[in-house]
Amino acid sequence: MTLYLLLFTVGLVTLSLGADWLVTGSSRIAAHRGVSPLVVGLTIVAFGTSAPELVVSTTAALQGRAGLAVGNVMGSTVANVGLIVGIGALVSPIVVQERLLQRETPLLVLLLFVVMVLSFNGEIGRIDGLVLVGIFAVYLVYLHRWGAAGDVLTDTLIDEAKQLAAATGREYVNWVRVAFGLALLLLGANWLVDAAVALARMLEIPEEVIGATLVAVGTSVPELATTVSAAARGMGDIAMGNIVGSNIFNLGLVLGAAAIAAPLHLSPFTVVAEVVPALVFCLALVPLRMSGSRVSRFEGGLLLAGYAAFIYMIF
Repeated sequence: MTLYLLLFTVGLVTLSLGADWLVTGSSRIAAHRGVSPLVVGLTIVAFGTSAPELVVSTTAALQGRAGLAVGNVMGSTVANVGLIVGIGALVSPIVVQERLLQRETPLLVLLLFVVMVLSFNGEIGRIDGLVLVGIFAVYLVYLHRWGAAGDVLTDTLIDEAKQLAAATGREYVNWVRVAFGLALLLLGANWLVDAAVALARMLEIPEEVIGATLVAVGTSVPELATTVSAAARGMGDIAMGNIVGSNIFNLGLVLGAAAIAAPLHLSPFTVVAEVVPALVFCLALVPLRMSGSRVSRFEGGLLLAGYAAFIYMIF
């Protein structure tokens, strides 16, 4: 057990370092290229931090472990909102563009509602998986056109872009930073998940619970490290964009790819205890439009309390 605990710790350290490099590099590239940091958070950062979920869920589906595959996606969705946004807001209140709440959040809720409807027959099959991946593809096209229309950069990032200058070598360094950050995220996530699963098996925890708790939190650590790092730097767009984007990636690409790899048979427990709470937590993002487009420390505390209740319920 000591070896697994050490591996778990090393994984966390590696993830934290990778997240710091990823956020720094991506935000500077966004400023240098004139790309909105919100779009960067919804794409490159979200994909990088969602890669562990993609690998874990697809592998679990191919091994016939549907409970682990679905539990990982749903548990990660809940953890992203309840645990990660909650902690990020406690570190520093997260202020985000209202257009994220107007466009991306309703899409996330709609996608999760589709997942819930598809799961009512007890299975998310290959056709269902194609539907989810198709929705995700439409989202990417929509996001590309949104980004092409141009979002307004914050004054802070504009000043940073001027300070960085336009030297090719400097931009190359930022791309290297992003690449190494992503690599460290994936490597650290693999170590952390392997250790968490081994520990869970030693404690004889059921597959669905493993997927929605230890594995989900393990694969969500990249989002946690990235969001906290961005929030501490006052980069609310990247912090919240990463969370919303990661959830869309998880529900569209990750769950869809896992279902295409092998049909996912769901127990009533999975639907009631994991899919429904994921929808509830995503709906919790909607009221932000009525609170100044920001997540305060008090609201962060409420999200953390809700996540604690979820963990208590699932156990």
